Amino acid sequence: MYSIANIIKKSQATIYVRFCFLAMIEIYNMESDEHNKALITLGKTIRKLREETTTFSQDKFGLEVDLSENQIRRIEKGQTNPTVKSLLKISKALNVNIKDLFLF
Repeated sequence: MYSIANIIKKSQATIYVRFCFLAMIEIYNMESDEHNKALITLGKTIRKLREETTTFSQDKFGLEVDLSENQIRRIEKGQTNPTVKSLLKISKALNVNIKDLFLF
């Protein structure tokens, strides 16, 4: 049998859980915005380096690093999160250290 005190405690716990959930969503959204900005900047850096240091089109660059043209396009637009393995291939093809991709 539930007492009024137990019902109030459960209601308070439910409110607290909802508050925590909303706070986590807000934090995720802030991190997501920062994450998206970093991906866009990384993509711009890769594109700039590709255009300045090679004559590769996105298609030819994709062949060089074993990624599709669509994957290269999405990386350069900041629409996808490239793996470390992909970034290593990209930096090698651009003749730069992987850390140079993040100097922004």
